[in-house]
Amino acid sequence: MEKANLYEALYLVNRGIDEAVRGALRLKKSPKLFMETYHKSIAGLERRRSIINLQFMLEMRKLEEDDEPRFEEEYNVWLSDEPLTNDEICKMRTVERERKLEGKPPLVQFLTPRKRSKKTRRENGAVHSSRKPNGAPTPDTVVKNGVPEAAHE
Repeated sequence: MEKANLYEALYLVNRGIDEAVRGALRLKKSPKLFMETYHKSIAGLERRRSIINLQFMLEMRKLEEDDEPRFEEEYNVWLSDEPLTNDEICKMRTVERERKLEGKPPLVQFLTPRKRSKKTRRENGAVHSSRKPNGAPTPDTVVKNGVPEAAHE
């Protein structure tokens, strides 16, 4: 059972105890019934609730502490600047495929080969520009007669 399901189960237990306490309080209001029994039952319900909650939280803390090293390791992998290994990329792609099948948006977007090549060219300085590295225009873009061609129309 996942942790979320466990927390939901605890919520249902607490809600059930709330309902039981509410019912006992309504019974306690009746003048014809023996009130001491209802006082004791309400106190017993609240005591059981506190025992259940305390035990649950202690066990969950132990589970969280046991999971901490694994989460820390996974978290640090995604934060590092080092390139991902093939296994890590395969895991990510698997997760993304599952999310796509479930209709959820992607967590990670992989570059297509086309976008990847554009990005590497841009990073390497191989961007197509009409300017030389020093900023002067290339000879084929020089305006003839000192007037731009669009001005003749």
